[in-house]
Amino acid sequence: MFQAMDIDFKRVEVSITSIPGKEVGRNDPCPCGSGKKYKKCCLNKQTILNSPSIKDYGMAHLSDTFFEANPFEEISAARITYSCILNSGIEQTAARKAMSSVPRERWKKEAEKIKKETKLEGLLKIMAEFPDPFNHPLLKKKILGYSSIAISTIIETLRNNQNDVFVELGIKIIYESKIDCSFELLRMLDSIKDTYTLSTVCLLLGFIGHKEAIQPVWNYYHFFRNAYPEETYEQGPLLALYEFRARFGLHENNKHNDN
Repeated sequence: MFQAMDIDFKRVEVSITSIPGKEVGRNDPCPCGSGKKYKKCCLNKQTILNSPSIKDYGMAHLSDTFFEANPFEEISAARITYSCILNSGIEQTAARKAMSSVPRERWKKEAEKIKKETKLEGLLKIMAEFPDPFNHPLLKKKILGYSSIAISTIIETLRNNQNDVFVELGIKIIYESKIDCSFELLRMLDSIKDTYTLSTVCLLLGFIGHKEAIQPVWNYYHFFRNAYPEETYEQGPLLALYEFRARFGLHENNKHNDN
């Protein structure tokens, strides 16, 4: 298992994307709120189309040889998310340290809105509207108060999600809930269309998935590596494979098999 990264969250920019609910022109402002034109932002967001199942890339073999040939990247979106899951207090600590240097109006109004919201639907709406990173710990805590209802709703939303912030927050909430939803996530894995969402859910399975999740995650690692060689989508499944090996001790058996 890895050590958490030492991240300066004041310097981390969270990537957010959103697919429009109605037709948007190429030159219209992007619905994600970035301020860019749609053609320069989310128009070409990558999705996996017409792919009910990914090909079989052979039996998962989590040997030392495999991991030596496939090292994880030190800096990637998946690596940052991994560290936040591994050390859930890192975001809250970073937020407290950074708040003193950031104008209160940036996050205070939203924080009050989160505190006053009494319905899960309202909290999930805030979660989908790219909340300020300073308010992520507060928002997670409120949503976790709704337990299994919140988790089921988040999982169903992830199926058609194309909002990067929502999936990043969503998997942290699922993990921190300690609710066993591995099989529910596994059943819907092939129906997730958004590449980043799929990669991030694979990462989550590395932490909470049963052994049955190893093979699909293995297949998605190889799929992403082959289909998107210029991107880092494969890092989510790869980090999950590292975590599977740490959790289940599979490296011992694989060492034996390599001899």
